[in-house]
Amino acid sequence: MDESEKSAENIDEISIIYDILSDETGNTFLDVSPQLNPDDFIDIRNRLIYQTMLSMNEKGISPTVSTLTTELQNLKLLDKVGGLDYLSHILESAYVSAPVQNLISSILDKSLLNKFLNQITVIENDAKTKPINDIDEFIGNSETSILKITQKRRISDARRMDDISEEVVSRLVKQTDDFIKEGKKANGVTGCPTGYEPLDYLTKGWHKGDMIIVGARPSVGKTSFGLNLLYQVAKRGTPVIFFSLEMSAVSIGMRLLEMTSGLSHDEINSMSFQHGSKRERILVNTSNSEEAARVNNLQRGLNELGALPFYIDDSSGSKMIDISAKCKKLKNSIKNVGLIAIDYLGLITSPSKSSANNRQQEVADISRQIKQLARTLDVPIVALSQLSRQSENRPDHTPQLSDLRDSGAIEQDADMIFMLYRADYYKKQGEEEGQAPAPEQGDDNPISTVNVIMKKNRNGPVGEIQFAFDRVHCSFNVIDKQHGDDEGKPF
Repeated sequence: MDESEKSAENIDEISIIYDILSDETGNTFLDVSPQLNPDDFIDIRNRLIYQTMLSMNEKGISPTVSTLTTELQNLKLLDKVGGLDYLSHILESAYVSAPVQNLISSILDKSLLNKFLNQITVIENDAKTKPINDIDEFIGNSETSILKITQKRRISDARRMDDISEEVVSRLVKQTDDFIKEGKKANGVTGCPTGYEPLDYLTKGWHKGDMIIVGARPSVGKTSFGLNLLYQVAKRGTPVIFFSLEMSAVSIGMRLLEMTSGLSHDEINSMSFQHGSKRERILVNTSNSEEAARVNNLQRGLNELGALPFYIDDSSGSKMIDISAKCKKLKNSIKNVGLIAIDYLGLITSPSKSSANNRQQEVADISRQIKQLARTLDVPIVALSQLSRQSENRPDHTPQLSDLRDSGAIEQDADMIFMLYRADYYKKQGEEEGQAPAPEQGDDNPISTVNVIMKKNRNGPVGEIQFAFDRVHCSFNVIDKQHGDDEGKPF
């Protein structure tokens, strides 16, 4: 073979085949075969030779020069791999003198790059030759196909616990260093603090890659609760993202303003705002000191909102492909995102053909995609979910995991599941008469007690926390109570 034919792409491939054939013990093949697949070889000749070696091994035949030649002849592949001349060339030429593991790593890297470039070519050809009915779906599917390639992980050997223990210790030391750097005490919170001490007790903070479900019946307060979770993280300077599929960004902004200013919706809307008002300086006609105080509170709330790293996306696209693409784009531009929330899961649609006309399968697909997105972005994602009416038919109305709408996949995929329960949500009169309860209307008390019930915690205890939900100001505050029993009810 001429020197010019020694492609830089197949030097490592030839060397690995040489190492296998020249090792009479067969140990090299045992090291290589779990880590390399035939399609990892770019040169078709080397691919066919390696594939033949694998089939020989399944038959109990050790791959040697003699047995390989015979098998290639039997399969009528000898000519396709370059005949005896190419086999002789492999045996005479060990191009790279390197450890086998280094050769394997090099082959995998080149294979990954080759598959990546090939997929880009496929996408380009499809764009030029096939009709595109939905550009968003085409781009989303293209992105997913590339992501599948880039997410491939090399198979590693099993590791002894003494090696893993060293990494555990290193992680704990780094964790302590991070606490000291941030001026915090080691209090068991290993994720992003929730802003609520009893919630930190249960969750140990929001952890990267986790999928958190918050479920409730309509009007119980799940959107407000989700906003409060994001607000608690954002006010510590950590960026958060809220995907609103139901409300506009301005409506969400008004809720947050009520929270930061301490003013009600009516108090804000009753003000006479003048032309020239800006976020930095609002102009309002006031007739007394009480009105002037409200204006000061509103300005303070606006100033706080303007300083928050709080991002809202209210675009109408409700496909999971769109949400995923936006999340990745925002994550790349914002950096250090601490928490993402989606309001709400029931409004998301999936273009998957397998789930057409089957909402249960569609929700299962969406659930898996949200979990995968959390892991890909390495960010915790809170998905709000509407519960079915089953809880309203129970005597105590307490929500259960089975109330999650449309699919049991949500329960399976989620790392944490919270259920919100409000006793004042149900009419007393309907219960006394033995009728099916209905949502409470026109309750004069603006403060509701909301039980936040943790039904699932993959890595810790479950329990229940009582919050005071100020519906006028859209704020959630923990009701201070003594520590409870040992079953995970901390407050």
